This record gives sequence, structure tokens and C-alpha cells, in this order.
Amino acid sequence: MADTKDTSTLHDWLRFLAQQGATITDGLISSFDESPGNYPSLGAALTDLSDLGVLALEGADTKRFLQGQSTSDSEQLNASSVLPGAICNAKGRMLTSYHAVEPLADTVLMVMQRPLVDTTIDSLGKYAAFFKTTLSNASEDYRLLGISGPDCESALDPLFDAIPKEINQLCSSGDYWLLRISAQQFLVLVSVAAAEALWLKLAASLTPSGPGYWQLQSIRAGLAQVQAQSLEQFVPQMLNLQATGAVNFKKGCYTGQEIVARMQYLGKLKRRTYRVIIDAGKLPQAGAEIYASADNKLVGSVLMAAPADEKSAEMLALLHETQAEAASLIIDGETRAVQIAELPYSLTL
Repeated sequence: MADTKDTSTLHDWLRFLAQQGATITDGLISSFDESPGNYPSLGAALTDLSDLGVLALEGADTKRFLQGQSTSDSEQLNASSVLPGAICNAKGRMLTSYHAVEPLADTVLMVMQRPLVDTTIDSLGKYAAFFKTTLSNASEDYRLLGISGPDCESALDPLFDAIPKEINQLCSSGDYWLLRISAQQFLVLVSVAAAEALWLKLAASLTPSGPGYWQLQSIRAGLAQVQAQSLEQFVPQMLNLQATGAVNFKKGCYTGQEIVARMQYLGKLKRRTYRVIIDAGKLPQAGAEIYASADNKLVGSVLMAAPADEKSAEMLALLHETQAEAASLIIDGETRAVQIAELPYSLTL
């Protein structure tokens, strides 16, 4: 758990952002006075991602240890790569999903939902005891910033010495690491000491915004994440992780590997993640149940949702395959017209 010093450090960061015009709700940034009506014109936005945290692994056996726990191939990590992946339990259900970088030799930083850092450490601790590696919650050593939108690459060109041109590539320089996680999303991992200066530099060229715009870009990129409320509920393919480079089926064994491989090769998966467009009524919350409008049968749940503009919203939803062409669904008790939209990757399962 975060100690008093950690809490104070985060409080100082939020106070700094409030001075820059942020509105803070329940301890997180909610907006910079933008509204969904502004989203279509936000070409390149800057977002604080304090809902994310960092799990640090350090020691000579770090990558070897991670190789036996992760769905991805930790040997592919190097100074210019980003490695998406997931950690599963013995039944193949995900404890967390993440993006990992290797800032130094024998050190791996895994970016994931902040509430999952400590639970992941607790789950992995029994395995780490047999390796020369230590696991720690490093969330308060770094700040996480999101840069997103259709113009984000061109906006970043003059701001950094180098930017990653391909998805899952990394560029770094001293106190920060710039990760490209989708065509229109960059994630910045920056040390606490350098965070305020970097924010001011970026905010001079980018439009500060709340998390809604970043979430919209994640939805359009098809990047669902394990949340605290979905802990140990999903196998990786349910979140389409096999299509985003987060599952390697050629590496050796890892915890839950047999279940994940069986799901892939026997083709028994009936539920997966879909991008769904709805009207701009009540925004569904993560975890909201979804029922088929024809027979009121439970067919899925909401993974994440965000407004797209004043008239529509978008969500990633875990749906049964029978709903792949649905025109309406009952979402959180309300019948809504829906449009199943395209994702930027192909699914092989």
C-alpha cells in the first residue's frame, strides 16, 4: 500500500495540475473544462493518467522470472521496444494486463491499472522467491502521461529528439520514456522530478484534457485492460490480446499457458471484445451487464466507455459471438440502439 509520503507526492502532482486548469474529482483529473463536443476538434491531447501505476522488477533473473509468468516473450524486451502482455492465474484468468519496458539491464517496468500493482505483487511473490529478482510498487517514482489523437504524431515531432514510428516501439532520453501503444496513442513514463517541467513543455503545444478523450482513443484502438472489478475473470483472448502482440504462442510454459493455448487452438472461445457505438445517453460504467434485446439473455458486459461527441458514445464490450451484428442491446437495464464498429486489427480466433 502507498505510504504517507507517496500520498503526499501524488497530492502535490494533482495540486500542480489544478494550477494548470484541471478539475479534480475523487482524487483524479476529470477535465480541463473540455466537453465531448470538443472531442472531434482535439487533434492532439495531453492527459494525466494517474489511474495507472508501475510495477518494478529488478535483479539478474528478472526477465527469466517474467518469462515463466507472462503471456508475452520477455526476451523480446530491449531498449527500443514496448512489450504488452498479461499475467494469469493457473486457470488462465488474468490478474493484470500491462505494457512493459526495460529502462536498464535487469530492470523491467510494467505499466498497469494502479489498483492492480499490489495485488499482482502479492500473487507473484510466491514465485519470485526462487529467483534473483525483487518486485516493488514504483507508482510514486513516476508520472504517466497520455498523448493521443489523429494529429499526435505530427505534434510530437518538434517536441522530442525522436519518437517511435511503429506500435510497441520505444524512445527514451534521460528522465522519460516515450511508448507508442497504438496508431494514435503515445504513453509517457517520466520521473517525478522531471514531470512538471515536461507537462509544461507538452501543454504549450498539446491540448490538456481529462481521461475521457484518452479512453475514446483506447476504445478505437481496441485496447481493453484488466480492471480491478474484472480481476481473474477473463482469459487473454476475451480482450483480444492475441491480436495486439500481448500473447506469444511460441514461447515456453508460463502460469496458465495450457488454458490460454487450448482456447486458441481448439477454438472454443464464444465471447470476445467488440467496439460498440451507442447514442449519447447515460454512459455505461465498466462492469455493467449487457442483455440481448430479443430474449433478455445475459450476453456480455461493458469493459470501458467514453463519449465520442455530443450525440454518441463508444465502448469496448465483452459480447457473445451471437451479438456480432446486433442492432440493439439492453445495457445496464436500458434498451439502446447499437452499431458494432470495426477494430484496427484482425482476429485469428
